[in-house]
Amino acid sequence: MPTPSPRKASTSKSAAPAAAAKPEPKILFQKFIKSVGPRTYVSQIKEAGNGNHFLVLTEGKRDPETDEVRKTRLFIYSEDFLEFFRMLQETTVWIKANPVPAEVKDRRERFWAKQSAENKASPQVAHSAAKTSLKRK
Repeated sequence: MPTPSPRKASTSKSAAPAAAAKPEPKILFQKFIKSVGPRTYVSQIKEAGNGNHFLVLTEGKRDPETDEVRKTRLFIYSEDFLEFFRMLQETTVWIKANPVPAEVKDRRERFWAKQSAENKASPQVAHSAAKTSLKRK
């Protein structure tokens, strides 16, 4: 009776050696803005391996409980630039024609001023309180 041959391990792309990984796309341009709140926005123009350009819009938001930055990204490729920027231009026109009501703007400014004052007064206390409340749950 013949002995069964050992099974070959299946190979997958995820198990490929690190040397075969694609290099990070080259950053051609980038701009950062810090929000009033806990968000940061980044706009980057990158160059893909095939020479195509693409826009990466990133929102980074720090989680107050874990202190981890969570990122949300949107990729727009060069073949869509014209329509995408046309859409943004139309959106800009609408925003300018329909501004946020003054009472909403005032309420938001007061909210962020209060948040800023509380964070400056005791950043460690707020962070510790958040951790304590998580442990109790």
